[in-house]
Amino acid sequence: MMRMKLLPTVLLFSLVPGIWANIASAEDQAEKKKKPDFPPHKEVLEGYEKVVSTMDGKPSLYTLWLRKKDNQVLAELPKSFSKQKHFIALTVASGEHFAGLQAGEKYVRWERYDKRLALIAPNVSVRSTGDPESRDSVKRLYTDRLIAEVPIVTIGPKGAPVIDLDALLVGQAAKFFRASLNSKLIKVKTLKAFPENVEIAFEAPSSTDGQIKTYHYSISLIPKNSYKPRIADQRIGYFVTSYTDLGKYKEDDKRTRYINRWQLEKADPSLKLSPPKNPIVFYIEHTTPRRYRYWVKEGILYWNKAFEKVGIRDAIEVRQQDNSDPKNPKHMEKDPEDVRYNFVRWLNNDIGTAIGPSRVNPLTGQILDADIVLTDGWIRHFERQYNEIMPKLAMEGFSPQTMSWLSKHPDWDPRIRLAPPAKREKIAHEIARNAHNHGGHPAANADPYFLGDDEYDGLFGHTSQKNGLCLAAEGKALDLALLRMNLELAAIAAEKEKEEKDKDDDKDKDGDEKDGDDKDGDEKDEDEKDEDEKDEDEDQDGDEKDEDEDKDGDEKDGDENDDADEGQKLDGIPERFVGPLLAELVAHEVGHTLGLRHNFKASMIYDLKTINSGELKDKPHAGSVMDYLPINMPVEGCEHHGHYTMNSIGPYDMWAIEYGYTFEKDLKPILARVAEPELIFGTDEDTWGPDPRARRYDFSKNPLEYAKGQLELADYHRQRLLQEFVKDGDSWAKARRGYELTLHLQMRAVGMMANWVGGAYIHRDKKGDKEGRVPIEVVSADKQREALKFVIVNTFQDDAFGLSPDLLRHLGADQWWGEGFWDAEVDWPVHDRIMGIQASILTALMRSDTLRQVYDNEMRTLADEDALTLPELLDTISDAIWSELSQKPTEKATSRKPWISSLRANLQREHLNRLIDLNLSESTFSAAYRPISNLAQMRLRHIQDQVAVAIEQKALLDPYTLAHLQQVQMRIEKALDAQYILNADKIGGGGSTIILRLGEEE
Repeated sequence: MMRMKLLPTVLLFSLVPGIWANIASAEDQAEKKKKPDFPPHKEVLEGYEKVVSTMDGKPSLYTLWLRKKDNQVLAELPKSFSKQKHFIALTVASGEHFAGLQAGEKYVRWERYDKRLALIAPNVSVRSTGDPESRDSVKRLYTDRLIAEVPIVTIGPKGAPVIDLDALLVGQAAKFFRASLNSKLIKVKTLKAFPENVEIAFEAPSSTDGQIKTYHYSISLIPKNSYKPRIADQRIGYFVTSYTDLGKYKEDDKRTRYINRWQLEKADPSLKLSPPKNPIVFYIEHTTPRRYRYWVKEGILYWNKAFEKVGIRDAIEVRQQDNSDPKNPKHMEKDPEDVRYNFVRWLNNDIGTAIGPSRVNPLTGQILDADIVLTDGWIRHFERQYNEIMPKLAMEGFSPQTMSWLSKHPDWDPRIRLAPPAKREKIAHEIARNAHNHGGHPAANADPYFLGDDEYDGLFGHTSQKNGLCLAAEGKALDLALLRMNLELAAIAAEKEKEEKDKDDDKDKDGDEKDGDDKDGDEKDEDEKDEDEKDEDEDQDGDEKDEDEDKDGDEKDGDENDDADEGQKLDGIPERFVGPLLAELVAHEVGHTLGLRHNFKASMIYDLKTINSGELKDKPHAGSVMDYLPINMPVEGCEHHGHYTMNSIGPYDMWAIEYGYTFEKDLKPILARVAEPELIFGTDEDTWGPDPRARRYDFSKNPLEYAKGQLELADYHRQRLLQEFVKDGDSWAKARRGYELTLHLQMRAVGMMANWVGGAYIHRDKKGDKEGRVPIEVVSADKQREALKFVIVNTFQDDAFGLSPDLLRHLGADQWWGEGFWDAEVDWPVHDRIMGIQASILTALMRSDTLRQVYDNEMRTLADEDALTLPELLDTISDAIWSELSQKPTEKATSRKPWISSLRANLQREHLNRLIDLNLSESTFSAAYRPISNLAQMRLRHIQDQVAVAIEQKALLDPYTLAHLQQVQMRIEKALDAQYILNADKIGGGGSTIILRLGEEE
């Protein structure tokens, strides 16, 4: 009975958990119905003000709210955000030397994960346009990448997610700018909301160094339009947007490359020459000095000439931002960082550079935005630091292979040999540290994050290429410093000539007074004559005025023949010099923003005689403004008729724009013109190769002629440094600066010609092109020999440097602590400086690339044709350096008058070191090393024999020379007796290869 009564109770308790679970579940569901996923937007947005930036109040891309008291910003995304692609353009707007420079961009989409939003970068580098199976496979294998994620704080009035922009753009700034910010001290500097973009900028101190900077985000929609990509072609140099197409199965088709260009359309397609539907508009920032604005505008508008050829008139427009009139500011509401506007910005940062990057749709290559940065340093700089510019000139064209060799042979490296002694160890350490990646070549160290601190930044790590650091202005800085020197000397010469003329006039006047004191009639006749001359002068005033007006007009057109009247000066330089230089520089950077790459062969289309004969008239003297062109500076005593700089874009520029922007569907006839001489093209990576025409800062079809003129100019200045260039009251440091400028000229000239040794012309023609050329054409042996002779005469001879005891005693230095004090020796180190130049040129002639190219060219040359051979090259260099050994001393030499000068002894020791390096098997840099090593050993034996003969004449030798030759003899003996123990692991005891360098100097 009791069991029967207890059973229901047991059953009841066994059912309790389930009952309570059901009750709890019901309560939870009720609670969920009562509690929303997010707090109401009214509650979240309390205290915030909506940002309205348009006059008509149209809805903006993101709806922005600002809470002013603590600078908090919220943003409601577009309702259709999940279907949109957004573009985030990044700019460091203040707080850096290059403030205003593009700091990269992000192509992104938003994806919701419950209560969080993820900012995702879609994969664009690998795609498939093939069958459905390949598209599915690529999508599965090559996935997108997460950039950042943030919580959704509420659902906004429009029903879309609202996020905390501070948490994203300030809290996670390192994911955009690689900068950690102090989020407790932020200010909102810009907050604007437009229908297709929003502009947001925060000012905050860096968490690392406390530097206060402004970080600007321009967020916009990727435009949907009728833009059609255009396939890139290697015959014309455009930046490209590229991807791998794994839907294609032909190797040549797998890589797709589109040129980067703007979408330009005719407003009226029926017109042969039509205005553009949407012009490219550049705004000149208000920070640009008024005195230069005209020339900045001129440089931008140079390009309209090219667009007219494809049927568009006024394709580019220029507008001036101006805040001089507070009541009527012009375009001051536009932010240079806003992706909708293209700005030319001017930075007073005392750095000589200019940069013209662009932002591009990574799917198509359509240029969306471009900003040009100009700096003032190239105009201001009177001189460049010796140890800053000289290594760049010495290493022009060095390949990654050569850089790798230099990292293991620091004694060969111009960066070390031309550096101040106190810095050499540090520089060597930095070179060795970076050597693992292509020898530390600048291209290997390119950083895709920040454009402008390295010249290859825009070419690597980007789906869409763009221009990085552009060195066109750096070359202008050197030339402008030389131009200033020219102008100073010309002014001094003119003043002296005037003084001499005044003295002659005074003498004539004294003579006339003595002869005519008592001749009243003659005096009257002279007075009447003066009146007649006065009347004639008055009659001629109108004509003179007309002539002046004509002259001014001619100068505007580029006629620079008359140096007598310098006209208006800008920052101490006649406007007719510096104005066109600035216009050319601007045109160069605008060319980059139109999609064009550098063209370093463009300087080769005319010889100097043609350039300076007046034959070209108003035609440009080079093929393109996309080259780094030096100033066409006249040499003293020559008749100068040519332009100092480019006065418009060149024929290559016209051709390139035609290919990129023409409306013609058949592009083959355009490309088939590749072999025309005026369209010659070679870009950045071509400078590493064997083609000597692909070089920065060279000039004319016959560069040897140009190089000779540069050395004549250097000699002209050296002769006038002490007596004319340094004036009373000047520091003698000015003489040092002037002399080192001439060394820059010399290094540029001899370095340029050293590139011709072992050279081969590289052509981009394709089979079937009209008058198509072979891809590799060896430079003639005669040209190589001429270049080699020029380099030897102007580098290895003592008199090549214009030195004298008087000059050396006056090469002083300004002595201010903290301003380059450690780098500038008070007494100019003559032996170090000259040896640095000579060692650098030896590297250029005997580096791995040069020797390999000479050796390879022997096989490329037909058997019955002349060729420069490796033995000839090494013998010619050696004979020039050791020329004293081919003759006997005729009289007793002394320590004050040594048989071999100190400079020559240094050079001989340097050459000996190079031969020993090449002789050792450690010098294995290519398959050509063995014949090179054998030839080096043969030269060592030849020098050894010559030294032995010379030492026999020791009774006539001075102590310096005798000690030098005895040391040479000993080192050669050690080097030739050096033992090599190879494959030590097979001999026994294990271990690695051992090389005993017994010939190395301690």
